[in-house]
Amino acid sequence: MSVLKTLNFVVAAKRSDDPIVMRRAKLLVQLQQQRGLAEDPLFVANRLRWHKGEDGNRRLVERQKRVKRWWYVDLMGNCFLTINYGSKRLELDKGKSAIAVGAKDNLVPTINAVIAAVEAGELDAAIAATQKMGQKPKAKAA
Repeated sequence: MSVLKTLNFVVAAKRSDDPIVMRRAKLLVQLQQQRGLAEDPLFVANRLRWHKGEDGNRRLVERQKRVKRWWYVDLMGNCFLTINYGSKRLELDKGKSAIAVGAKDNLVPTINAVIAAVEAGELDAAIAATQKMGQKPKAKAA
């Protein structure tokens, strides 16, 4: 009996490169890092980088990545959370870009709620608003 006869063949689905799904995934990774930082102040994110060794060969090396906090505490002790996409702050409501968390103990459940909202697609419009709609035409040299 042939080995190929034992396998089950199906039609392969086309891979989806939907930009909306990719933007959600990028924001979800960032939110999970924020949750890790909120749970543990010594949290460090790691990323893989190619490094050229002394012998001239390239190898994959794990490097630490700095994670900036997206929350702050005011003088009254109230905690506020902002959501960033890249270097831009998302406008969550008309003219409002921060979430009032209250006590810092409520920060992790609030981040979990934002993660659920991103997975449901509720922030897609806010993410799309941060994207460039095209490049500006280059000015002609005089």
